[in-house]
Amino acid sequence: MRAAFAVRAWAAIAPGLQSQEQWLQWAKAPVCPVGDTAVELPHVPAMSRRRLGHLAKMAVAVADTVLPPADGADIPVVWASRYGDADKALALLRTQALDEPLSPTAFGLSVHNAVGAQHSILRGMRANAVCVASSHCAPEAGVVEALGLLSDAPQGAAEVLLVCYDEVLPPDYAAFHDEPAAEYAWAALLAPLQAGEAGFVLQALDDDAPQGEGQAGALPHGLDALHFLLQGERQSLVRGHASGRWMWERVHA
Repeated sequence: MRAAFAVRAWAAIAPGLQSQEQWLQWAKAPVCPVGDTAVELPHVPAMSRRRLGHLAKMAVAVADTVLPPADGADIPVVWASRYGDADKALALLRTQALDEPLSPTAFGLSVHNAVGAQHSILRGMRANAVCVASSHCAPEAGVVEALGLLSDAPQGAAEVLLVCYDEVLPPDYAAFHDEPAAEYAWAALLAPLQAGEAGFVLQALDDDAPQGEGQAGALPHGLDALHFLLQGERQSLVRGHASGRWMWERVHA
């Protein structure tokens, strides 16, 4: 598989990083964000806002920054997260361990596609809302799904919004995490690459393919992928894991 795409718009949020200017400055010397992210969603009704957990608020914030309130009802959205809202899932397991009744609402808000479902209801979205998780390669899984929607026969979507998001795991799960921990969310509006346009290629690699460039553990992979998209001097990024290897490349059609 080798597929090209363009990024028409983007937004991101993490502790101390919200504006595009802040992120572009971060891309010159990236460090792993530490702390909590302040998220305000004044355009979301208060009752709906209370149903959104912290991770969901971050994801919705960047999605709605890329898709203005009046637009985007027919744009498919791919939500990519390695863990989803692990805090909510862990709270349900604790409730079950105590032999207490489970809340159907809490369960509905804990599943992996809950963020996308809430967002589609809030905006009245009519297009596809797909949630993917792929262990160490969640951004790649999201791009592959988005590219499938762009090329879907007989007529693919003109644009697809990709939202990548994760947060620090709760302490009971932290021992299973194997990369730098940070909370973040970023969204990118993907479109087919046009002639003369700068863009990106993502391709699956064989085991003997070259290693390419990487941040080698300095960042969570979701933020490393964002850094590659923002940092024009990085020509490639390779992500390798037991489940497969991927290369991102910067191209000019």
